[in-house]
Amino acid sequence: MKQFKTVFNFELSTLLKNKALIITTVVLSVASFLIATIPTFITWFAPSEEVPPSGEVVSPSYFEDMGFVFDLDSSDVYITALEIDDSNIYASVSELTQAVEAGEVSMGFHLKSDVSYDMISSDISAYNTDQFVFEDIIRSIKTDQLLTEAGIDAGFVHQTMNLEITSNTIVTGKDASSGMFISYAVLFILYMLILLYGTNVSTSVAREKDSRTMELLITSTKPGTLILGKVLATGLMGIIQVACVIAALALGVFISRGNYPAALLAMIGGVMTLDTALVYIFFSVSGYMLYLFIYAALGSLVSKVEDVNKAVAPITYLFIIAYMVASFAMQMPDSKIVAVSSYIPFISIFTMPIRYMLTSISWISVISSLVIMLVSTGLLASLSIYIYRFGSLNYGNKISLKQVMRSFKTK
Repeated sequence: MKQFKTVFNFELSTLLKNKALIITTVVLSVASFLIATIPTFITWFAPSEEVPPSGEVVSPSYFEDMGFVFDLDSSDVYITALEIDDSNIYASVSELTQAVEAGEVSMGFHLKSDVSYDMISSDISAYNTDQFVFEDIIRSIKTDQLLTEAGIDAGFVHQTMNLEITSNTIVTGKDASSGMFISYAVLFILYMLILLYGTNVSTSVAREKDSRTMELLITSTKPGTLILGKVLATGLMGIIQVACVIAALALGVFISRGNYPAALLAMIGGVMTLDTALVYIFFSVSGYMLYLFIYAALGSLVSKVEDVNKAVAPITYLFIIAYMVASFAMQMPDSKIVAVSSYIPFISIFTMPIRYMLTSISWISVISSLVIMLVSTGLLASLSIYIYRFGSLNYGNKISLKQVMRSFKTK
């Protein structure tokens, strides 16, 4: 235990003194805090609405910054429907075009008949909807005219076509739409955490072997102590970094909670319950450690740091497949593929928490999957210790995982 504590403290202190890691953590924490306080910044820079002296709030017209030319005698009907005044009306198309080019109005509409118009604009955004709004208004006016001419009450027609339907959704299980954003966020964080720290621990092991430092360590400390201390210290550092980012994010949300929509806060509070958070924590931490043990073992198979990427490629590919299955699980959490994958240790780190958040599953399934994950992590930890010991005694020659497994089986 004393040796383990020494190795663990040394590895952790080395990581805590890493300037690049500290700077990255600070930058990510500050960025998370700023993102969480965006609603507050919006209120600071949002223009204040002027209230008329009478105390009545006047909502601006949708078309108040646009210009119009009417070739119809019944222009008053359109002026009233568009909620504009004489300042928006131009005598000719040329004057309207000049006003658009000069920036006096955002765009212009030339209504040539009750069913035909030209739109004049300097630039058009890919998401511009002004034209559709204008068409809806002139279409509504023309429809009312046709209904009146046919002796049909236009008001009654509109009333029957716009019946108000009252509904109330009662969810007895889980609301998948509410937990989608959190699922994506956790999935992305785990993806980056495992890739970054997995590569870090495998590179660290390979560097010790490349510099012959491992020979000295093996003679004074047991291989199991070395691999456990290194993996657990690296894993804890990753957890600390994520905790700092989440704490900064939570602080930002807490400070700006008054500027968040009440519905959004209620949705987050309803989805991220204590049991859901615990499921995410247990599966994320155990699966995270499982991958770190594998990365550490594969790092001990190479004799040069340059060969690390090639050695860890298989587990990296497996991890990417797990990520893809998890992405599919967020769309179809009840599918058979996702259900089966939630019991496979390399994939259940993602899929079981996602299933628990987005759909209804029994606690027996959750606990069974977690037990499989913990047992697999323990077995892989033991195998990693053996691979670490086997790899530490072989220098120069390339060691394949097949050789290690044959040796482990013989033993």
